[in-house]
Amino acid sequence: MIIGSGVGGSIAAFRLAEAGVPNVVLERGRRWPVTPTGGAFPAFPSLDNRLVWMDDDSTVLPPPRGLLPSLLRRVLSVAPPRSTGLLDVITQEGVVLVTGAGVGGGTLVYGGVLAQPRPEPFKRLFPAELDYDELDRIYYPRARRRMVAAPFPDDLLTREPYRSNRLWSRAARRSGLPAETIVSNFDFDVVRGELDGTKTASATIGQYHFTGTNSGAKMSVDRTYLARAEASGRTTVRALHRVTHVSQDPRGRYRVTAERLDERGTALERLVFVCDRLIFATGAHTPRLLLTARETGALPRLHESIGRGWGSNGDHLGLIRTSPIPIGAPQGGPSAVLVRNAAGTVGVMHSPMSFPVGAGLLVCLGMGVPDHFGHWAMTDDGGTGLHWKAEYDATSRQAVDHLVRHIARYIPNARLVGARRPSHPVVAHPVGGVVLGRSTDGYGRLLGYCGLYCLDGALMPGSTAGVNPALTIAAVVERCLDHILTDFTNDME
Repeated sequence: MIIGSGVGGSIAAFRLAEAGVPNVVLERGRRWPVTPTGGAFPAFPSLDNRLVWMDDDSTVLPPPRGLLPSLLRRVLSVAPPRSTGLLDVITQEGVVLVTGAGVGGGTLVYGGVLAQPRPEPFKRLFPAELDYDELDRIYYPRARRRMVAAPFPDDLLTREPYRSNRLWSRAARRSGLPAETIVSNFDFDVVRGELDGTKTASATIGQYHFTGTNSGAKMSVDRTYLARAEASGRTTVRALHRVTHVSQDPRGRYRVTAERLDERGTALERLVFVCDRLIFATGAHTPRLLLTARETGALPRLHESIGRGWGSNGDHLGLIRTSPIPIGAPQGGPSAVLVRNAAGTVGVMHSPMSFPVGAGLLVCLGMGVPDHFGHWAMTDDGGTGLHWKAEYDATSRQAVDHLVRHIARYIPNARLVGARRPSHPVVAHPVGGVVLGRSTDGYGRLLGYCGLYCLDGALMPGSTAGVNPALTIAAVVERCLDHILTDFTNDME
């Protein structure tokens, strides 16, 4: 059994099905199938009640500083009643986590970027169990191929919706910094169809980040790995099944308690699933589920490091004011060019947006390595809370601002704005909390138990070394499964 259908859960389902192992995927969110009418996803920042997930900690944000926190607060504060919505916005101590909810997990709402970290920062950050050269030779290429990766095509930069991307790309190439064309899991023929009017306008009007892409251009994992798993007939996906409790019975089998929900989030029935092998792949929620299981005595032998090593991936937003050069809004996506610092510890890209940020603003998303890492802990009411402070990212934030300021020099009359420290930064790439080689062995087996695994972004050591995490999560999970598949196939003999 697999809990979660994001990158890790979908890869696990596919690899198990490929090896002939029947498996069940439990996903708390709904399916979001791309339809010919082009209305599958809510348009950000609409007030559609399909936008926001309903959990109690998806609460109205504290008083914000900065563009994105302000926008999120406005949307959440006036949105209609929530349901099993697409965007999970979790307010914690000094930080706001944003992730996806639904079959496909975070890949439903992320920007599609499949960037690979540089070897030097990777080797300094990740455990020795992970051989970068092996990942580079085998697992990064495999993950890109199976996620349907493609480089951003030059011809799009000549089109009108891509003025902001064109401006950023020219400045990046002239800056003297390491700059590269971004590889992402987009079908760019569909994007061209948007421009030609044969597909629903989506990516070309910035509807790809924090929401799905109604044209079908973004190839989220429910349409790649998981679709292939289901096509085999060996994978069953149970959407709208929210796991509430996990324990082990006296015979060593795992009991997974879940609520079956309707699309409004009403619990229709309580179900108990029993399995010999269980994979946790719920991303940001994996350390919370495991910590609760340990501290309540349901799985008491889980390692003491569960919940620790959580990080923000060094996420930080920068803004370049380009006035008087008009770039228009909305802006066409996805991102085209990634710029790194010389050490490779920080990466920055322009993230085109759909909302009216103004005719002269470039929104830039940077990622780095935090100075310190946080941890999840139990709260007095029996829940879990994140202990983390915004200053843990001070060095990464300064490095991102430095890169953005440098790029701005190559845009006439441009300047960096909004560089002050946000009170509650938005983290779009929460990782860690069940770190590989600490809470698990070198292949994702959770210490203390047989047949219990973590295969998702919680394995990352709080950062993926200056790039967004999706590709590295996929590569690491592919590697883990190469080694642990026999745990499952031997059960069939």
